[in-house]
Amino acid sequence: MKKIIFILSIFLAQISTALATNYYVSKSGNDSNAGTESEPFLSIAKASSMLTAGDTCFIMEGTYRETIIPKSAGQDGNPIVYTNYNNEEVLISATEIIDTWEQHEGNIYKANYAMKLGRQNMVFCDDKPMDYARWPNNTDDDVYTIDAWDVESGSASTVLGKNLPEHSWVGGLIWYLGAHSGASWTREITASTTSMITFTEVDITKWPFDPHNPTVFRNNNRGRFYLMGVLDALDYEREWFYENGSVYFQAPGNVDPSTLKVEVSARDKAIDIGKSYVHIDGLKVFGGRVEVKANKCILKNMEIKHGLETLDRLDNTGAQVAEGAIFVRGVDNIITQNTIDGSSLNGIYVAGWGGSTQVDINNNYIRNTNTVGIHASPIRNAATNSRIYGNTIETTGRDGIYNGANNCEIAYNDVSDCMRINNDGGVYYTVGNADDKNVEIHHNWFHDSEGPDYADGRAAGIYLDNHSKGYSVHHNVVWNITWSGIQLNWDNWNIDIYNNSIYEVEEGMGRWENGFTLDDVVLKNNYASILEFIGTDINDETNIISDQNPFASVENHDFRPSVTSYLIDKGEVIEGYTDGFVGNAPDIGAYEYGLTPWIPGVNPVIGGEIDTDAPDPNPSNPTDPDPEPDPDPTPDPEPETPLNTDTSKSSFRVFPNPLENTSLKVKTEKVSNIKIYDLTGSLLPYNSKMSLAHSIPRSTFRFSGMYLITIESEDNVYYQRVVVQ
Repeated sequence: MKKIIFILSIFLAQISTALATNYYVSKSGNDSNAGTESEPFLSIAKASSMLTAGDTCFIMEGTYRETIIPKSAGQDGNPIVYTNYNNEEVLISATEIIDTWEQHEGNIYKANYAMKLGRQNMVFCDDKPMDYARWPNNTDDDVYTIDAWDVESGSASTVLGKNLPEHSWVGGLIWYLGAHSGASWTREITASTTSMITFTEVDITKWPFDPHNPTVFRNNNRGRFYLMGVLDALDYEREWFYENGSVYFQAPGNVDPSTLKVEVSARDKAIDIGKSYVHIDGLKVFGGRVEVKANKCILKNMEIKHGLETLDRLDNTGAQVAEGAIFVRGVDNIITQNTIDGSSLNGIYVAGWGGSTQVDINNNYIRNTNTVGIHASPIRNAATNSRIYGNTIETTGRDGIYNGANNCEIAYNDVSDCMRINNDGGVYYTVGNADDKNVEIHHNWFHDSEGPDYADGRAAGIYLDNHSKGYSVHHNVVWNITWSGIQLNWDNWNIDIYNNSIYEVEEGMGRWENGFTLDDVVLKNNYASILEFIGTDINDETNIISDQNPFASVENHDFRPSVTSYLIDKGEVIEGYTDGFVGNAPDIGAYEYGLTPWIPGVNPVIGGEIDTDAPDPNPSNPTDPDPEPDPDPTPDPEPETPLNTDTSKSSFRVFPNPLENTSLKVKTEKVSNIKIYDLTGSLLPYNSKMSLAHSIPRSTFRFSGMYLITIESEDNVYYQRVVVQ
């Protein structure tokens, strides 16, 4: 009987696949059509009403101002697919255009439009979010410098400041960041004078308000604030205000906005998936978030720009938020090979409630997130048994990656430029509880991040905060950080810290004890350029602290030991961690001399093969056993030397990077072969032999996002990631 059922299920699946239908949508179509390639539908909504398991919706070129909402679920092996037709550019926009502007007063223009999204209302000009009318003005057009006013004193419901604007702020909002600077909050203003702002009271006896309020004096200040949300504040270019069906706008350059592309938020979601087995592939999204509340779904090859531009909730009583440009709740969902550019809060938020588990976030390029300055991250995960792998992350207000879930892997990520607004956080950050997390953090770069100058610069590389337990931290590189390479706080148990490299930081490791204890914190084979190491089991012979640069080339992000490095063969064997080492013993730090290097980020290079070109670090008759300091790099106004380039063999440059509206220049001394790969790993139709210089047209790169360029020379292969805007 079971055999009959099994055969029948296969038969039915084959029938389902055979009956799968392709539907087509075009801006020149009609919803009365048959939905075929020659007679396409006009709207995606019409196609959604027809799609069943195994069907595909091919969307032709154009901008579609609607929300994709699947009406049916797919099946295992027969998903419902939405994709761009013939690789054409398809944009799903959550905005509407306003082009009926009339002059209101001076440089301020007015248009009639009913904005209905509350705190998620936004005005975009030429694809960039504008400023909600505010004081002080955002004069530098940098959302991360905050342009705030100093607090003189205050209480749970007031801030006092000097020389505040004379007009009323009642009904407007105050954004406040305390002296601790860990998280901001926003509240409605109830009264105002030229020296005091009164707002809806916060409970300063409870987290997060107890360290973040105007009564707390730290770092020689009581915090800072800005005011927003009244028409009288609209006095500077790029500002907007909405009231009673009217949108007010002062355009960039103080020009007539009718001469620009101005859009306003109209729908909070661009894609809303509530059915399982749905795949989205190759679509662009603007001005609205992507939400998945289902199982077995895939988001792939997408570009999501300004998916969530919003204010903080006015009733938020926590330091964190559960919103993002992508929101996921469910089982076994995959987010892969996407570019996410712009979000006021999280880039990707994965919920942990409702049975959410097994989410795979890999090979995504994420930047420009958390402009509100709260506990939000480019990737924020709460789903157990998840993997965060091979992502490139940069530029965010606070932490780079946050994972609070059990049984997760965080590997091969390249994370930088974090903590632009907040303090007391990390490029990787988590907090603990009574349970062992069983989380592995390995083969990541955490780097180039500093806390703001109005706080005390507490930006850690890897931060296992309050009561974090049950972590394996190995083969990571942390560098150019303004606080500790690895930070522990309070009770920390069952933590293995193996083969990490920590360089150019304020301190190797740090810990706030606060009356708590360490237990089973084991350190082996770690390198740091400065004191100290912290743990319960530290082998002084296999954990090295030295300010002498031991690496092949820090400037080129080559953190393998140099041929004369004191890290070579100085480690101990750790089963499962140092397997395949070269020489008499494993090396200290994140890389093994004699093996090809791993390179994290989008489409990571795993490395680990025998490097046949590596010189013998222990020749039988050494002529120069003492290491020499690396020479000072020659200043070069043109962009950076790429990853894993040996400049002693070849001079190699790729510029400009990022690339906008010009050609990409490649210069090298040796004849090379260029190959270009997109985020999917697909080879672009460009393959050219070159000698001294070459110019790659901007049109070669079909879409904006991250690309990997490989240059094959006579004796090496060079890699360079290029951002195309």
